[in-house]
Parts: sequence; C-alpha cells; structure tokens
Amino acid sequence: GSEMCIRDRYGVELDSITGRIAKQLYPKADITVAGFETTDRRDFFDLAIGNVPFGQYQVNDRAYNKLGFSIHDYFFAKTLDQVRPGGVIAFVTSRYTMDKQSPEVRKYIAQRAELLGAIRLPNNAFKANAGTEVVSDIIFLQKREGKSVAEMSDIPDWVHIGEIADGLPINKYFEQHPDMVLGTVVEGNKLYGSGTMVVAEDGFDLKSALHEAVGKLSAEISHERGRDVYAKTADGVQVQIPSNLRNYSFFMSDLSLIHI
Repeated sequence: GSEMCIRDRYGVELDSITGRIAKQLYPKADITVAGFETTDRRDFFDLAIGNVPFGQYQVNDRAYNKLGFSIHDYFFAKTLDQVRPGGVIAFVTSRYTMDKQSPEVRKYIAQRAELLGAIRLPNNAFKANAGTEVVSDIIFLQKREGKSVAEMSDIPDWVHIGEIADGLPINKYFEQHPDMVLGTVVEGNKLYGSGTMVVAEDGFDLKSALHEAVGKLSAEISHERGRDVYAKTADGVQVQIPSNLRNYSFFMSDLSLIHI
C-alpha cells in the first residue's frame, strides 16, 4: 500500500528561537519563522488559534495599511481573510478589543464574522507564566459564509459598550453574559488603566472555570465548502481524499491503501 501524511498544521512565529523550537516540537507542521505580514493563504484555514501581540503600533502589510489598524487589530483583520468561510478563530487578546470606546474595529470584525462568544479572564491568569497582571479575553469568531452585517438590519450588540450594575463600562456581550466573566469586576486604577478589572477570589480555580465557560460555546462547522485535499499513491497517482475522513485514518482507492 501507499502512505500519505497531510501537513495540516501551520504556524507563524516572528521570534527565531521560539520558531525553531516549534519546528522541533512539531516536525510535521509547516512553521514559518517570520512576521505574519509575510504570509498569505486566503480562505485556507479551518481554524486559527493565537495569542495576538498588542501595542499601539502598526505592521507594514500593503494589503492592510489602508485600515490604519494597530497590530492587535491587524491580526484579527488579516486572520479573517486567511480562514475559509465558516472557519473559526480563537484569539487571546487584550480586553480593549472588546472594551475600547471606538466601535469601528468591532464593526469591521462583525461585518465579516459572527461572535460565537468571549471569555474574560482574571487579571492574574498570566501572572505565573508572564509575570503580568492584565485582563485578557479569549474571543471566538466564525467567518461569515454569506451576506455581511452591512447588508443586515442592525449591528450586533457586542459591537457596542454597555455597563454593569454600578455603572462601570464593559462590552455589551459581557453585560448580557456575566457568567463569561471569570471573576469579580472592579474599577480600574492608575496602575492598570481606566475602565474595569477582573479579580479572582481566593481559591478560584481558573482551569475548571475556563473549562465550564468554553462548554457554553457552540458552533456548527461545515466541511462541505472546504478545500480539496489530495494524496499520492506509491506509484505517483494523485487521489482525492474524501472530505468525511479524519486524520490518521485509512481508505481504499483502486485497491491502493491510503493512510492520512
């Protein structure tokens, strides 16, 4: 029989050392050690996962310079073009993606994707690993397959800012889904900036709380419009792989055994 391994995992890492480590850890993955601006696979990925860089500076990417987006917003904009219609994005980002006063970037995203949900992490979520105390969100988006919000009757609530009971500003999604905020919302201070902070209570188990919150999300991912994938048999004949097969399974094609 013949054997074929689909290179179905891709990574982009700017840092050379981190990128080379990723190549060693995942030898079958396609890891690009370069900036995100050097890559372009439009309507390609089923799922994009990342922890986006954050800052008040822009990335020089000719196709996106006209937007004038800061680096974190640029990562959302470009990734929306990279995933296929129906594809999912799961990004860890600063709370300001959801909470900044200007709705323009959220409107841009909402015109191209449906918000599946968001989870607000407490300010100590990354303290042990990164030594920082900042409030971060995990945002889950699904790229639209059909018409955009611009052609619909109204803009989704999550594009706008609301407030919690004591008047503190917060994205309307978290106002309407307080159970997706993993901790107690308190007023920010000069150290952390204005707006709101999320503080975990003593003994708070982030792992179990996060697991519970993720369980409240749901999405239906169709593979009908996915790209065609092919394998080659031992004698070089190209065979299309059925779309309903999982990785590391087998199928027969003209009496040749194909392993994917």
